[in-house]
Parts: sequence; structure tokens; C-alpha cells
Amino acid sequence: MCGISGVFGRGDRAVVESMLATLRHRGPDDAFVVGGDAFALGARRLSIVDVGGGRQPISNEDGTVWAVQNGELYNYPRIRPHLIANGHTLHTCCDTEVLPHLYEEHGADLPRHIDGMFAVAVWDDARQIGVLARDRMGKKPLYYYETGDQLYFASEIKALLRVPGFVREINLDALHHFLSLKHVPHPLSIFKRIAVLPPAHRLVFTPDAPLRIERYWDVSFDVRRETERLGEEELVDEFLALLRQAVERRFMSDVPIGFFLSGGLDSSLSTALAAELCPGRIKTFTLTYSNESTTPGKEQDRRWARWVAEKYGTDHHEETIEFTSFPDNLRNVLRCFDEPFAGVVSSYFLSQAIARHVKVALAGDGADELFGSYLSHRLAQPLANYPAYLQSGDASLIRPFDDRPDYLASLLNGASPGDARPRDWAWRSKLLVFTEEEKRRLYAPDVDRAVDGASTSDLLRETFDALTTRDPLNRVLEAEFRTIFVDQVLTYVDRLSMAHSLEARTAYLDTDVVEFVGGLPGRLKISDGETKYLLKKAALRYFPPEMVFRPKEGFLMPITQWILSDLEPYVRDTLSPSRLRAHGLFRDATVGTLIDRVYRPGADYRDVNKVLALFVFQEWYELYMT
Repeated sequence: MCGISGVFGRGDRAVVESMLATLRHRGPDDAFVVGGDAFALGARRLSIVDVGGGRQPISNEDGTVWAVQNGELYNYPRIRPHLIANGHTLHTCCDTEVLPHLYEEHGADLPRHIDGMFAVAVWDDARQIGVLARDRMGKKPLYYYETGDQLYFASEIKALLRVPGFVREINLDALHHFLSLKHVPHPLSIFKRIAVLPPAHRLVFTPDAPLRIERYWDVSFDVRRETERLGEEELVDEFLALLRQAVERRFMSDVPIGFFLSGGLDSSLSTALAAELCPGRIKTFTLTYSNESTTPGKEQDRRWARWVAEKYGTDHHEETIEFTSFPDNLRNVLRCFDEPFAGVVSSYFLSQAIARHVKVALAGDGADELFGSYLSHRLAQPLANYPAYLQSGDASLIRPFDDRPDYLASLLNGASPGDARPRDWAWRSKLLVFTEEEKRRLYAPDVDRAVDGASTSDLLRETFDALTTRDPLNRVLEAEFRTIFVDQVLTYVDRLSMAHSLEARTAYLDTDVVEFVGGLPGRLKISDGETKYLLKKAALRYFPPEMVFRPKEGFLMPITQWILSDLEPYVRDTLSPSRLRAHGLFRDATVGTLIDRVYRPGADYRDVNKVLALFVFQEWYELYMT
């Protein structure tokens, strides 16, 4: 695991060294830069595999092909003997060393032959070709900046801000989407001229030619016929076999590994499988809140995390977060992203605690997004069934919203019995933080004119229009897996763990697991209102029903509660007219009215999310643009 930086088209080692200095948190164990007349590559190393001999960048035998990577190649043990049999000489046991040799065999098709979590850069000095590649799911980030005939790239934006001549300008389209999504969607970044390479894509650089960006892998959420023929218990068997294999693959390490244990099913199941596979005692870590900030759901999380730790004999650690940690650490958290980000930040604190014990930790990320858990997932089938419900009156068609048909109707603008299946992109856009109309009222006049062509709703429509599956739940899962999951969930997992030099892995995002679960019908993911149905059937083999079927409370900090009480002075000061005028992007009066609504009795939680997005942006602006 590392932080990487480099340039194609220019041999500027000094700049790459400067870029690399900003990424020390991603790799505190070593720093190394190589270069030639037309390239420079650098890596900060977090030593996990071949601790003593795995320094990178690393080359082929004659030094004509160089490679760096941020991540882990889980199929490395199968690749290495194949390369040796083909006559390649490998001098280390580090997974990065296979990359220049795989490039010699496959050229720009290299990423098709590696599997894991990675951001890779390869330079072919003989042919003057550079290749960038990002892993299939988007677990590891890779940003780039093209200027003239040179391409600079790095694991994080902060490194690219060091490139001489780069001018910081806000990408207003990116801001427009952030206000609705809570994150900036790829391939945009908040800065003009900096882009992010999409997941499962490769970029090919050659001098005096346009960049070539291509997808090299894709996953289908179309229902596979073979899964339709199998019974539920057979499918549980296959899923557990794949997940067990995925956990075992993620044991690839020459240093100790720990486990995030939230008390929920996802992390608990991967922990249980790991405890069965690992001959020694594994370390587990749980985040808890101080008494004044906790909730009944979080108390249940703590209870069941302790239960799992005791049952499987783990070395268990609990980390308590005090209320004051959020305002004191917000700017530290924003520096991890280099962009405005209003999603989950709680793993920053847990990662900080875990990093005192281990360099690698397995988490449960990806299970919610594959099996269905969030509001948008729960809505998919009931909304698709709503016209039939109006005709028949059968409330089971819209479960678990059978007692709230008015809510479904509001998302559909009042469907009638003759309506076709509702447009999923349209109702999904109603769950955004700011609507298009609200953003127009928020912007100062010149900003409104500048973003006239931007529409987050249209962005959603384009995503849904490109889907092939007809299954209502799978359509929403696929759309979010390609967008929100990458740009929000996987972003916070990477940045908030690597901020503390901790590598976070998850078995649920193993390629084999994703392809299997993606092809399951929606009825096996959410059944009769029960979320993550097949996963829960698998979990029943390890945990009691009381744990499996308890209401879930997400891995979040109680930010809504805090904003509505103790954070009011902080919010009002941050979004005061005098501070907003530093950029002049928003109307003071519109922001003030929104804040006043939040602090009246019976505040709408949607307004709280709007205020959160605005003060996160304001804090980011003052960190990066002033």
C-alpha cells in the first residue's frame, strides 16, 4: 500500500519528489523516485508485502519498463510462477514487481490480468508510452492533470496542487453536483483541470496524441440464469464459499491484520470467517460514542460486537468518540479529501485507533451496496409495483411502505392505475440533498448563469439510461454501484484510513463475490421488505436471529443531533455573511433563511443535510482557496 505520483512526457524528478512529500501519510516507511528524460515516478511505501525488499518504483530486467502501484494484487501468487516459467527474472517477493513483466507480455492490456485494489502507473521508456489503471471497483484513487504535452498524476489531489503553474479554480459543475450528492462525482474534481480516472479504466499516454481512456472490465447486474435454477440454501453455500475465499485472499500480508467490527452483520460475518481461517487470535476494533452522543442502535452495535469478539476469541478493542471530536477535527478530515465532502467521516477516528495496533484492517464495506440496504434500495420494488397496487389494493406489493402509500405517491407525483412502471431516475433524484430548483435559488446571479447547463438530475438520468438490467432493485443497485458507492463510500474508506497509514480491505468487493451477487435477482436481496435477505440467511449459520434481524443503524456519527443542538454557534459563524462573501457563490439571505429553518422546532432533516453540505463547503474553501 502506497501513495504514488509521477509525470509522463517530462523528466521532472524534483517536482515528483515535491508531490510525493504531500503523500507521506499513505506510506511513511519509505520514499523513492526514479526518472529519465521523459518520465519520473515516485512512491511512498507502507510496507506490507516483502517488507524488506519491496521498494518501488521497480523495473524489468533491463530498466526499460518501470512501474509503481498503490494497493495490493491479490492474484499475485498465481501470476509470479507464470512469469518465471515464461523466462522473466523476478528479484523480490513484492507484488508490484509483476507489473513491468506483465506489461512486457500484455502491453496496455495489463490491468485485465491483475486483480485486487490498485492504482497503477507503468512507463515504457523504449516506446515512450505511459499507462495508468485503476482497479475494477474503484477502491484506490488516481487523479491526473494534463498540461501541454505532459501528464501529471497522483493518489491524491494535494500532490497535483504542487505542480508548478497549476492555478486553483473551482469547477462550478463539480460544486453543483456536490450540493446534491454530498460528494464530487467522477471524473470531475472540485478543481478545474484535475480529473479522476474512473474505476475499471485504463489511460494510455503517448506524446503528441490525445489521451486514450478505455474501460477494461465491467460487471453485469442482469439476473444470471444459473442462479434462477438454484435453491436458496445452495446459493447461500456458494456465497459463503466465495466470501470465505475472498477473506483468505486478503490475508496476503507480512504484517499483522486487524478487523473493523461494528456489530453489524457485514463486518461480523467477515470477522467470523477470518477467525475460522486464521490459526492465531485476530484483533477486532469497534467505534463507540460517549454517553451523551450514543443512541439505542449504537448500544446494540456495541453489545453484538462484544458478543462476536467473545464467541470467536478475538483480541477486542473499543474506541470511544467524544462529542467535541467532530468540530475539532473537521478540517483534518477535509484535508484527507482535498474536496468538499459531506458523507460519512466516523471511520477517521476508528482508523486512527486501529493504526496504533496494525497496518492492515478488513472491513465490511460493499455488502449494503450489493445486497440492498439504503432507502433508495428499499423503495425500488414498491415504487415499481405502485401502479399494480393502485389497481389491486394489495398492500403486500408495496411492503415495507404499505403503511405509507402517500410517501410513495409523493415520489411519483401521484401515479395513476394506468401508468407504466415509474421512471427510476426521476424518483431517485428526489432523494438528493439539494434539488435543481433549490440550487438555483441558492446561487448568486453570476454563478447561476455559469452553471446553467449543469443538472444532477440529468446526470442520474444518463446513468439509469445506460443500464441493461430490468430488475427494479438491481437497476438502483447498479446505478449507485457505478456512482455514489465509488465517489462517496469507497472514497471515505480509502482517505480516512490512509490518513493514518492504515490499509483497509474488504472481502465483499472481491471480483468473484461482486460478479456472483450482482447477478442475483432483486427478490433475493430484498424479500418482502427484509433487506440483505440472502446475506442474512448466510449470517444465520453463524449468529442468532436476534442479532441478524435487529434494526440496523448505519456506521455514522450523530451529526444531525449535533447540528441541531451544540453545533449551532459553529454553523452560524461558519455560514455568516462575512465569511460567505469571501467567494460570493451563494445568496446570503437564502443561506440565512435555511439556517433559521433548521433551528426552529420540528426541523426537517433534509434541511439539516443542506446546512451540512454548505458549511462543509465553506470550511473546505477557507482551507484550499484562501
